[in-house]
Amino acid sequence: MLILALDSTAQVGSVALCEDERLIAEYTLNTGHTHSETLLPMVESVLKIAGYTVDDVELFVCTAGPGSFTGVRIGAATVKGIAFGKDTPCIGASTLEALALNGVALKGILCPCMNARRQQVYNALYDCDGTTLTRLCEDRALAISELGDELTEKYPDRSVYLMGDGANITYDALRDTLGDRLVLLPERLIHQSGYNTAMCGLRLYREGVRTTDAQLAPVYLRPSQAERMRMEKLKNESN
Repeated sequence: MLILALDSTAQVGSVALCEDERLIAEYTLNTGHTHSETLLPMVESVLKIAGYTVDDVELFVCTAGPGSFTGVRIGAATVKGIAFGKDTPCIGASTLEALALNGVALKGILCPCMNARRQQVYNALYDCDGTTLTRLCEDRALAISELGDELTEKYPDRSVYLMGDGANITYDALRDTLGDRLVLLPERLIHQSGYNTAMCGLRLYREGVRTTDAQLAPVYLRPSQAERMRMEKLKNESN
């Protein structure tokens, strides 16, 4: 099965083309340019250099969130656009699960963190035995201090590995509390990978998920800043 997968949920953008588990091509950018400018050219480049077109793709996958509100929307919209009218499955994968796969060869607690601002992160926890991941909680948004309390109380003797664009701020906030068992992964393993996104989508497809382009929807976990400000304004007005 030919899979085209993309991740635009953080500053790093990544596109991958796979034949089942085999990686054919992967294109990753960390230039600071907006994904609205770069994502579609990345898709076109990966397909062209590998000798395929979008008509050859049998499964489209994108990380549907959580992450940057704009980035999540751009990713979903890009997949919807290139898949429109093709009757090809379009699957939205968890950004956090895809990030956790960066540490699949490690043994311990994998702790992907996306920066949610205001000392909060989007987070999920996975138990990893060096081969497979076991999800320990659902994707959630929480304060970094709450995450630290949970890791201290529930997993006091386990190594904890951080990845994601919130990994650095989480490490800085929790390293005194968790000590040497808190590990910040190397730069290459902190960021998004289109290949990991493809593998998340392939797992879901094999489990029977058949989302259409019309059904593909972003997952934000919490209202946007604009929505929060509007709700706060309405609340103040009602008082």
